[in-house]
Amino acid sequence: MGDNNPLPQVIISSVETDSEQELGYTYDGDGLVPIVDDDKTSLGDLIRDYEICGIDGRYWTPKLLRHVLSRDRVEAELKKTEQTCGELDIPQLVDAVCPQDESTGSKSYLKIFALLALGKQQRYLAKFIRDGVCDEKLPIIIVKRGKTRSVRLETDKSKSLDCFEGWDNNDKEYFEKNQWCVTAPFFDLTKGAICKEFHLHRETSRPWRKAKDADESENCGAFGAVTLVEFHPTSHSFDAALTGIKMNRSRIAIKTLHDEKFNDEKQFRREFDQLNRFSGFVHKHLVTTLGAFKYGSQWSFVFPSAACDLDMCLDEQNPPWNPRTVRWASDQLWGIMGALDTIHNPQHLHTSGKGEKRYGRHGDIKCDNILCFQDAVEPDQHVLVISDFGLSDFNRDTSRSNIPNKTIPAVPGYRPPECDIKGGLISRAYDIWTVGCLFLEFLTWLMGGPTSLDQFRKQRETMFINGSKNDIFFSLMTCEEKGSGVYVAQVKLEVTDWIQHMRRGKHCSRFIHDVLDLIQEEILVVLENNDGQSSGKRSSSGELSDALRRIRNACAKDSYCTKGVAVDKCPPTIPAVEVDLNEFAAKMILEQKPQLKDHKGETRRSMLPDQFREMDK
Repeated sequence: MGDNNPLPQVIISSVETDSEQELGYTYDGDGLVPIVDDDKTSLGDLIRDYEICGIDGRYWTPKLLRHVLSRDRVEAELKKTEQTCGELDIPQLVDAVCPQDESTGSKSYLKIFALLALGKQQRYLAKFIRDGVCDEKLPIIIVKRGKTRSVRLETDKSKSLDCFEGWDNNDKEYFEKNQWCVTAPFFDLTKGAICKEFHLHRETSRPWRKAKDADESENCGAFGAVTLVEFHPTSHSFDAALTGIKMNRSRIAIKTLHDEKFNDEKQFRREFDQLNRFSGFVHKHLVTTLGAFKYGSQWSFVFPSAACDLDMCLDEQNPPWNPRTVRWASDQLWGIMGALDTIHNPQHLHTSGKGEKRYGRHGDIKCDNILCFQDAVEPDQHVLVISDFGLSDFNRDTSRSNIPNKTIPAVPGYRPPECDIKGGLISRAYDIWTVGCLFLEFLTWLMGGPTSLDQFRKQRETMFINGSKNDIFFSLMTCEEKGSGVYVAQVKLEVTDWIQHMRRGKHCSRFIHDVLDLIQEEILVVLENNDGQSSGKRSSSGELSDALRRIRNACAKDSYCTKGVAVDKCPPTIPAVEVDLNEFAAKMILEQKPQLKDHKGETRRSMLPDQFREMDK
């Protein structure tokens, strides 16, 4: 059935280019190259020899500066320099630049000294130390008054800095311009830590470059654009935090919110808070956020770079049909549902036992929001991870679903029936329907690859209320038997027929049957007014996670995984549920006059508006 690897591989070359070797920097390994110096090279020129080239030009990270500016080199340079201020001796100056114990919390002058050496102003170091103008005080600004140029701190523009007295204007401007090359932040992250927000000055040289093999066109979604970059290894500590994902330590994805509707602080804070609550530190199948920042007017998030998303995987890869692949698939289904349950019922946020419980929903489960990361234990397989919390929400137990569906863009192809029903609200059940659609497409791909998946998508295309065909998983139909203007919602017969087609397939093992049973009976269900009965409702993420765990455990037997058990059993009766259309759907039908199918036969009643409101309480 195709390749031996169940998911596509992305090969990232670790070979440096000749130009990088010649320029004295690398983005590979630990990012440091051996320092070669001689008595003829000034310390300023030595610093230049090992500058890094990034997206904004040259820069030096603190770790690189410590590598170049060793105590011996700094001491040798200072011995050749007569300080303009004689209050400190050479050992004290060296300790200020290269402290022997960096844990003391004393002021740092590493960046200051590097800038002085680059501008051949080392003799002023003691003045900077005397005045307390250390690395943490940067940046400085130049205030022009007539022909004079006074230097001041950006954070305190009220007074000039005495340490710049005696400098000519060219030297002041050189210092001011080049300070941005040494002020790139260090993106630190430790295992179990929450996502940090980093502050990037609008002039700062960012410590990354575009990935060499990145597509020229950025990956644009509805709410942001994703750019693949290579962070310099000396600018972050991400690798230590991602023990469960075998990621390239430099290759990172930056998601920047769109300039228009979604690029504001409110949207940024909303997503930032969600990413802090739900991350890979809480559940392996949730995306781990490495950081967030604002640069200029743009808000961005930092993530590990995935090999691909699930949409690309399903379109391009033919999985082998063997027990190992099926066990991998079972692990991923259970993992995704477990991650969704972590969002729906975040026990890790209820540890105190006090106050109202709070619950979340994702709101945008679809294939291109499931990322594929290389597995740390099985490098030829991947871990499927839920990402993109741009539409997610987190509310008290009394309000988590009270968000009108019309404010939420429907997931293409996966939208549930309540999007068109009067009183329908975005709830945890919304996520259950969408993940059920994803699971059915995933199983289709697992059994037949991209060809089978494409066939399924085409087969379920039918007329929708907007007057065109689409591949959503339910139908809205008229019901003339009950009068004009009566409509019913039903899981598409084309979907039911496809499931029967799968059950008759030669590869339809007990594993496939059991997952299909869950999808048909507990997930892809039109919500009914059933007075608390078990039928006509969707199971919770917790219940489904338990069921998928049992299925995963049964996969220990090879025969359960792959031995075909073709069953041509009579398909379950799919209820047609009479619905009251919401204003949006009714208006669409009135304007477009679509040729909808007419349902004949028994119907049930959908949930009423007050039942939708009470559903998640």
